[in-house]
Amino acid sequence: MCDRFILHADLDELNERYGITRALSYYSHQNNRLPNESIAAITQKDSVRTLDEYRWGLMPFWARDSVLADNLNVFRNRAFDYLVKRQRCVIPGSSFDRVTWLNPKKEAVDRYIAQDGRTFAMAGVYDVWKGSLGEELRTCTIVTRKRTDDDTGSEVRVPILFDEEQVEAWLDPKRFDKTALMHWLESIQSPQFQKLPVSLWDRADGLEGLDGEALGTGTISAQPRIAKP
Repeated sequence: MCDRFILHADLDELNERYGITRALSYYSHQNNRLPNESIAAITQKDSVRTLDEYRWGLMPFWARDSVLADNLNVFRNRAFDYLVKRQRCVIPGSSFDRVTWLNPKKEAVDRYIAQDGRTFAMAGVYDVWKGSLGEELRTCTIVTRKRTDDDTGSEVRVPILFDEEQVEAWLDPKRFDKTALMHWLESIQSPQFQKLPVSLWDRADGLEGLDGEALGTGTISAQPRIAKP
C-alpha cells in the first residue's frame, strides 16, 4: 500500500531524532518518491550511524519483496538472511500514498501520516551491488506487514513504523539472531496511521499536534483485526 512517499524533514531534525553521526548525501523536501528512485536511508556499522541515498528496490528489481518486503518472507526466505542479520536500515518519511488506479489514466490517492504528525521511521533492509567497473549500487526495501483499514475493513499491507527506541533496537549491530529479531518485530506495538485530508497535502510541515478532527477519521489499526470464530 506504500506506492510512494514524501520526506519533508530537514537534516537537523533527522540528526536530533535518530542520532545520525555521518551524513553522506541528503536532500530535504523529497516529494513523491517512487520505486527505483533514490531515497534516504539510515544504517549503522559499529557506532557510526550513516544517512545516505539508496535506490528504492533491491536487485533484481522485478523480484517479489524487492520494493515492499513481507515481514514473514524476510525472515523465512534465505535470500534475506544476511540482510536481516547484518544490513538493516530505517527509512524516514513524512507521509505515504496508497494509489488505486480507476482506469489506465486516472488514479485515486489516499495519503497517510503518523498519528502524531511527526516524521516516521520505516523498517528496511539494504544491499550493496558492485558493477564490473567497481561502481557501487546501494539498494533497499521497506519491510511491511498486514493491518486492517478501519474505513473499509479490508486487510492492507503497510510499512512497519518504529519509534526512537525501536530504531535503536533495529539498527543495533550486536543484534543478529534472526529468530529473536523476528519475535521482537512481531511483538512491538506499531503506531496508527492517519489519513490526511487533501486540503492539507500542500503543508510541508506543521502537521505535528493536529487533532483527529482536523485530520479526519480514517485510520489503519496498529494491530490486526481478529475474526471471531
